[in-house]
Amino acid sequence: MRILFSSWPGYGHLFPMVPLVRAAERAGHEVLVSSGSDLAAATERLGVPFRSSGLTAAEGYAGVPDIGHSIDALPDEVKTAFAARHLFGPGALARARDLGEVLDEWRPDLVVHDTFELGAPSAAGERGVRHATHGYGPLLAENQAMVRAVAEVVADAGREDPSGVLDAPYLDITPPGLRRDEHVAWADPRPLRPSAGEADPDPELEAALDALPCARTVYLTLGTVMNRAPHVFGAVLAASATLGVNVVLTTGPDTDPSSVAGDADWVLARPYLPQAVVLPRCDAVISHAGAGTMLGALCHGVPQLCLPLGTDQPLNAAALAPTGAGLVLVPEQISEAAVADAVRLLLEDPSYAASAHRLRDEIDAMPAADEVLAQLV
Repeated sequence: MRILFSSWPGYGHLFPMVPLVRAAERAGHEVLVSSGSDLAAATERLGVPFRSSGLTAAEGYAGVPDIGHSIDALPDEVKTAFAARHLFGPGALARARDLGEVLDEWRPDLVVHDTFELGAPSAAGERGVRHATHGYGPLLAENQAMVRAVAEVVADAGREDPSGVLDAPYLDITPPGLRRDEHVAWADPRPLRPSAGEADPDPELEAALDALPCARTVYLTLGTVMNRAPHVFGAVLAASATLGVNVVLTTGPDTDPSSVAGDADWVLARPYLPQAVVLPRCDAVISHAGAGTMLGALCHGVPQLCLPLGTDQPLNAAALAPTGAGLVLVPEQISEAAVADAVRLLLEDPSYAASAHRLRDEIDAMPAADEVLAQLV
């Protein structure tokens, strides 16, 4: 059969679907990935056919004057309505238009899309094609509200109402211990084991990691959306210097690593690094609490310090903190001293690693992509 995977144009929305893409390839199905043209190179590196559709991330965010704290400070219902009308709604309408042509030409039997990519289920619903939602992070009531709001924008524009996603299968990559006790709108949730990503052999990277001088290592990333935060990078690097730990950091594709890390021999900085290579070598993770980083760290049982800066990051951090597998510093708390105290606690108090290991074991027990795909098709 043919399976179309459709993603909002963000790495954190596309990459969680890769295990299911690989399962489809192993099962002999034809696969096609569609997203904004800015994800073409990343998809092609996976060796998967790609068709561009809808807006790029830059085009989507152009409709939102400030994706950061000024929006996040709004009341939840106002923030949801604003993001639906100015960010995810326009993106869904553009993708529904473009994917209509793809569906008519390629004729998939199944469409799999991420939580906020509602152009695909709208176009699929117009043509009677089955679809399923692939979660990209914790299953939250706030996400459900966003889905309803975006669906309303799409329906008001005269396209097929995609709110039917709430009755279709929802592939939930959240381990049980990270789930909140709240009402779930999706009628057919199905657990699916998350992944920290793929790791191709990279002798040069392995050698660079081996050459780091300190006994312990932390991984630092602020993702690709909220990563322009030099004060946060600076506070973490200064704290790490006092703790005597290596720092492996990613700056994102639009930032020169040397401008952040300087020339310290205990820092390895790159625009992008495969988590699957880095995380097994790390004693702690310091991040923006993006869903992909948070779940990737838990896949390897690594405790983490969350520094949420906006979008869904505060919600992810709030889901992690009660598990005991991490600590949280909100923006106004971030300083060299506060980061140093938090990282020291993560490294020296064994309860944090034990909690992270418990969540790792829960992840290992979740159904693998091959099993979930077999049930889905």
